[in-house]
Amino acid sequence: MKIAVIGGGVAGMSFAHELMRRSTSSHPFEIDVYERNPVTTGGKARTIPVPNSATGGRADLPGEHGFRFFPGFYRHLPDTMSDIPFGGGTNTAANLVVADRLEIARFDKSPIIISSRFPRTLSDLLTDLEAMFGDDTGLEPGEISLFAKRLWQVISSCQERRLAEYEKITWWDFLEADQHSEAYRRLLVEGLSRSLLANDPRYASLRTVADTNIQLMLGMTEPGKAADRLLNGPTSKVWIDPWRAYLENEGVKFHLGNTATQINFNGASVSSVTLQSGEGTQQIEADIFVFCLPVERMAALLAASGEGAMTLDPAFANIAKLSSNVRWMNGIQYFMYEDVPIVHGHMLFADTPWAIAGISEAQFWSEEHLPQCGDGTVNGVLSVCISEWDKVGILYGKPAIQCTRDEIAAEVWAQIKRSVNVDGKLLLEDRNLHSWFLDPDIVDVPEGNGVHITDAEPLFVNFINSWDLRPQASIGISNMLLASDYVQTYTDVACMEAANEAARRAVNAALVLSGSKAAPCALWELHEPAIFAPFRWHDKRRFDNNLPWDGHI
Repeated sequence: MKIAVIGGGVAGMSFAHELMRRSTSSHPFEIDVYERNPVTTGGKARTIPVPNSATGGRADLPGEHGFRFFPGFYRHLPDTMSDIPFGGGTNTAANLVVADRLEIARFDKSPIIISSRFPRTLSDLLTDLEAMFGDDTGLEPGEISLFAKRLWQVISSCQERRLAEYEKITWWDFLEADQHSEAYRRLLVEGLSRSLLANDPRYASLRTVADTNIQLMLGMTEPGKAADRLLNGPTSKVWIDPWRAYLENEGVKFHLGNTATQINFNGASVSSVTLQSGEGTQQIEADIFVFCLPVERMAALLAASGEGAMTLDPAFANIAKLSSNVRWMNGIQYFMYEDVPIVHGHMLFADTPWAIAGISEAQFWSEEHLPQCGDGTVNGVLSVCISEWDKVGILYGKPAIQCTRDEIAAEVWAQIKRSVNVDGKLLLEDRNLHSWFLDPDIVDVPEGNGVHITDAEPLFVNFINSWDLRPQASIGISNMLLASDYVQTYTDVACMEAANEAARRAVNAALVLSGSKAAPCALWELHEPAIFAPFRWHDKRRFDNNLPWDGHI
């Protein structure tokens, strides 16, 4: 069967990979991947060479859309990565290395370093939180206790209650953020969810944010698990490029520089897709079409496919509604002459108005990477992400969305320096800064006598009441499948893991559509410790009897 995959990001490559593995001589699949980027695959995960940064025959410096983060609860993506060959008889999953610290850096104060065992009771949880967030935080009496009780409520609630009740509440309202201190909002309400996963607590579903935070906590504290992993080199070099080479060697065909502009329907099926490239327009036909596009691009493609297209399936109208549930999360790299590790893991710059998080990556990279890039003098790279674009900064007195690219770079650098240059330490100095590279998705747009910026690739956020709007991989169009991080998944948060899981769900649907007897892709639910099973069982009985949560067994 001929399969057309529209989009060559992590979802598209994951679909091609998992379906290719299930292609047999008796039931073969011909897989073509169409990607709008004219140079490479990988979507947001790709490495972006810094233009004109190389001299002396070296490679360009490695820029990124943002820093890489592979939490311990990721299971689908590492499983696929373990099947991608890498040099020396290993695989790309072996290129994941563990970061064993999480630092919360603050303006003019000592950082908070997080490390603890996983709590087994509400008392344990309260004790651990008080140890993490002591007297020097600005938190008011009772705020740690409130946060612990709220988190415990989710941990001990059944899944049915989480979906029926917690999906309708924002993380912000559940934690009563408006009624408490700025430190409470910054450290506890926003915390990991905003800085690492761009889940805006004012809009994101309590169910999604709490479930994700629980998984992050489990990874930080459960024996035998690594909470925080990243790659040991530039993303494309140690993962994306070997992945594409492997898929091509196995018969998958990639067609770069092709943008889908219209879906052509014939009743309740897709007859063809119109593609635009530098060579003109073409129509492609296939037995099954798999759309691996971000939600806002999928919505625009459906809107461009004719007046009647949106009425063919209820999922299409829902995708249009979901397309507004996006926020900006974009990265910038600061290349330095001398490496400054700061801490062996990710950092949350808690007091930064732009919700900045980052990691000093060179300490995790093997030596053949940075010295072979740029002009040969770069030995360190601080990679950070900006998640808040609407708050006023400390340098220019305006929000990121009103700044130029140069102003963004200077403002972020100033906010980071104020966060880490504390207690008499001077970790980051201007003289050590070689250059910077801001995600090219942040584009300057002329406006009157000045400019404003726009984001070409925003990030999907699970707003409240959005679960029922999110489609499954298989919809009512007979030969059309969806694979992207807005599809309903166990992962339930916009990330590479969700993209991979959605692709696996689409592969399983494709096997059914094609009549293949190949084994379906494995799918894993989020881990829920067995020790909490009696609490969840008790709450399930209360939920079935229309009773509220009470936190007992």
